[in-house]
Amino acid sequence: RSPLSTIGLNLQLVLEESRATETPRDKRTQKRLATVEAEVRRLQKILEEFLGFARAPEPKFAPIDLNARLQAVVEFHEPELREQGISLRSFPSLEVGRISADWDHLQAAIVNLLRNAKDATPAGGEVLVSTSRDKDHVTIRVTDTGAGMTPEVQARVFEPYFSTKRAGTGLGLPTVRRVVEEHGGTLTVQSDVGQGSQFSLRLPAGREEGGS
Repeated sequence: RSPLSTIGLNLQLVLEESRATETPRDKRTQKRLATVEAEVRRLQKILEEFLGFARAPEPKFAPIDLNARLQAVVEFHEPELREQGISLRSFPSLEVGRISADWDHLQAAIVNLLRNAKDATPAGGEVLVSTSRDKDHVTIRVTDTGAGMTPEVQARVFEPYFSTKRAGTGLGLPTVRRVVEEHGGTLTVQSDVGQGSQFSLRLPAGREEGGS
């Protein structure tokens, strides 16, 4: 990451110094430098996702109020989706209560699903975050009214490096699945083309690991 950071920093400095240029040649140079700087940022993102997938730290479990944590995530991301004409709502179940989890890991997984839902949903659509409890398990569902997926895409969606996005790394959903499995749970998807998708994270309701 250090070489890319150094390249990106120096490109930003050069771009700042060249903003006052007036000649057509200088403007062409500035445009090319801006393109290179954007590609460096994209490479940094790819590298960060790869390192996150390959070198994830061991989870540290602690009791959390799942509904409260999810509500905070929804409230944080709601304005961003609203700007794109997408409604983000939550439907928590009062039966969920507290579970033991590594919230840093679990939150990153939920945010990844929210971003995917946002990208798949056109203006006027909805993204829903809900929770439920079934005996010894709780389920978090992220549902969108977006484009949906074909059966062929659904069959491969959790494969590392498989992506339908032009600039996607194909590591987001495999990372989400690994986080869920770290928690002793399962991740499934239901989707219909033109109807949207629903990702379900089913987690144990009462783990013993971790402290307070």
